[in-house]
Amino acid sequence: MMIGKKLDWCLTGLISFFVVIVIGSSVQAQIEKIELSIEEVTDQKTPYLNYPVSVIVQEESGLVLISDWANDRLVITDQNGKTQKIIPGLEGPVGMVYDSPTNRLYLTEQKANRIRILDGSTFAPISELKIQGITLNEPRGLWMDNGRNIYLVDTMNSRIVIFDQEGNLIRTIGKEGMGDDEFYYPRGISVDSQGRIWMTDTLHHTVKVFDSVGNYLFRIGKGGSGPDDLDRPRYVIVKDETVIISDYRNNRLKIHNTQGELIGIVDRIGGDHLLNPEGLWIDGNGYLWVADSGNNRVVKLDMTFLMNREAYLASLLSEDKIDEFLREAASLSPEKRQKPEISALFYAAYQKKDDLENMIAEAENIWMKDEENRSTWSEELGILYYRKATLSRAAQPAATVKALYRKSIQYGYKKAYIPYIWTSFLMLGGSNLFLIILIIMLLVLLFVLYRIRIARTRRW
Repeated sequence: MMIGKKLDWCLTGLISFFVVIVIGSSVQAQIEKIELSIEEVTDQKTPYLNYPVSVIVQEESGLVLISDWANDRLVITDQNGKTQKIIPGLEGPVGMVYDSPTNRLYLTEQKANRIRILDGSTFAPISELKIQGITLNEPRGLWMDNGRNIYLVDTMNSRIVIFDQEGNLIRTIGKEGMGDDEFYYPRGISVDSQGRIWMTDTLHHTVKVFDSVGNYLFRIGKGGSGPDDLDRPRYVIVKDETVIISDYRNNRLKIHNTQGELIGIVDRIGGDHLLNPEGLWIDGNGYLWVADSGNNRVVKLDMTFLMNREAYLASLLSEDKIDEFLREAASLSPEKRQKPEISALFYAAYQKKDDLENMIAEAENIWMKDEENRSTWSEELGILYYRKATLSRAAQPAATVKALYRKSIQYGYKKAYIPYIWTSFLMLGGSNLFLIILIIMLLVLLFVLYRIRIARTRRW
């Protein structure tokens, strides 16, 4: 009994240790992953969106600007999703950038093949921006770098166009083709703090990265639906060391570091699956805004959910939100899913649900990969297999029960020896056990009588 209690204490301490590592010192008690959803509602607080493609936030005013593509309009809401203004009469509005010093909003109109300049306060159209020597064909993504130069994805011309705010051409990058610096139906663009250009080469199913003057560096992804794949990626945004990609046909967001390594995958937000996500924006407070286009909504996410998925999962466990934990944990990358500290979180979740089969599976994974704590998990596996064998006696064949007790013994649980021997004995007797026991008793009785008779004969 004391050994069992000590083992329980050890295991509890070990799980707690893993959880502390995962959470870290900076994580608060509660982490909200979805802050706001702007979509069709009945109380008219938020507008009806019909395939929103792009979203940005004006930092000074806090206004949220949404390209309501299928409705050919710009929708402006406050941070709570309440409609402030609607600008109709646009022709396929897509990409947007806001220049604070001039209070100008630049907006691409895909169907009109042009860039509009709007007043940043009233959002009234001011003029059309024409780029020197450039004819646009279905322009989409826009970005403004730290030098206030503008980067445009000229989609049907398969190129990036870089220009200043007066329309003076700086350079173009790319053309249609299969090479590293050639594109096919590109969409989104972002520029990182080092001046590197990130662009979604949509129908090549990849994100390509270039230096500031257009030299190809590397790419992320290839066509497919696996963890390392992309299927028609639409938009990309880079913040510090984090890269987020809207993986359009795979209905998910992919999070990478700036070396291209996969950090995580998100395919659910607020319990609902993403559907054809498009535009992305990270505001000054670190919130991620996603144009969840197929669901006709824009959602605001706490970046902690994306960047510290393990911490968020641990917080769900601490609040006993087990089903939500299991739902959200399903989107972890395969590499992270197999880590011992993640398996420890899953073990704790299945322990709360008393799910013996999955507890054994997680304990086996930890036992294989965590050499430092292998002895503790070996003892735990012995107890788990003993429990499974005991619960299986009524419903499973004796051979199955015996194999489970043997597993328990192999993991060092000595209490399993007696039921293992007894089960082996039962297997020998089967349905004739009573007859075998009776014969053995008779043989013992005959042997005793024989010994008594021998003893009496010797006395004579």
